[in-house]
Amino acid sequence: MNWKKPFFASIISLTFLTVLAIGCNAPETPTGPQPSGPQLTDTPQKVTYVGDTSCKACHSESYENVIHTKHYTAFKPLADFPLEKPLGEITIFDPSNKENPASTTLDLSKAQIYGVMQNSYLIAEVPGTAGGFANKVYRVGALKKTNDKWSVQPPKQVDLDKDGKNDWTAESYTCGKCHSPGIENESPNYGISCESCHGPGGNHVSATDKKTTMSNETARNSCNSCHESNPSKDAEGNFTVNNHYGTRNYFASKHAQSSQMTQCLACHTSHKANASGSLILKDKPTDVCATCHAGKAFNLDKLMWKNPTDTRDHFTKDHSFGAIKYEDLQDDPSTKPVEIKNPAVIELIKKQLPELAK
Repeated sequence: MNWKKPFFASIISLTFLTVLAIGCNAPETPTGPQPSGPQLTDTPQKVTYVGDTSCKACHSESYENVIHTKHYTAFKPLADFPLEKPLGEITIFDPSNKENPASTTLDLSKAQIYGVMQNSYLIAEVPGTAGGFANKVYRVGALKKTNDKWSVQPPKQVDLDKDGKNDWTAESYTCGKCHSPGIENESPNYGISCESCHGPGGNHVSATDKKTTMSNETARNSCNSCHESNPSKDAEGNFTVNNHYGTRNYFASKHAQSSQMTQCLACHTSHKANASGSLILKDKPTDVCATCHAGKAFNLDKLMWKNPTDTRDHFTKDHSFGAIKYEDLQDDPSTKPVEIKNPAVIELIKKQLPELAK
């Protein structure tokens, strides 16, 4: 077993392990007439993303389970948020160049709005990269709910042009790779979808033999792209716990070293959430433990510590299950990254993850 790739990655990507694997309807968006006869070209044909509706036609049960998970709803259309007043024009700044910040007029009512991330940020395109904007897609607004209506406010306000008034800024959107991969992939689904894990399904939906066109192994490996569980190393050479995503420190657990485990699915489900909205096999996490550890009592709040700097309760719990305790890391709690300073833990990293230790 290869310990360089954690096998207990957080279940966000596993939410969609099998939905697309055998979906077989036509793409949502027609691709237009195709030329007849054999086509000779040196350029590989781009495989298209077809969207979850194509999966739903053959796999409605899995689809109906998936759409109620937290992962699927992490990125929603703006239409799900009734607004206090219609969107209008704003003067928006790119704060990446503080010495000479670029600005443009953006009509939000006409802009390419992709949706809302985590019920918080409005994600949209800002045309005019030639005018000084560094990127194409930004967090252009922050949503605030009052009673049953939402208002769109600046994600951040800074006086960039030094006129004594705070400016509306276009904040960077580095979260898109995991929270809305469909934007970059030009998928009909902007958020996390079946194809986020399985890859584009254009060939699959048009194939006669569905079994030969997609692989669940592709989906399993894709989990690590968003849910790396191993520590990282910063520019100064310090080991740090992955405190934003991933099933932290699973490499150090006895589970990771057991041949009896069936990877993540030993404890987690791939599509259907339990009563509390988590993708685990039982409604009570300790009942999952009892499957293999009958008669033993577990306090998971002690075994699976949470990052103390996580004020929004967003980060995944530690999955070393007591092999690495927070107090053993000798971290400076005043710093945002969780630094690993304990020599014993560093030696464990070097032993289990020699590539990281180089």
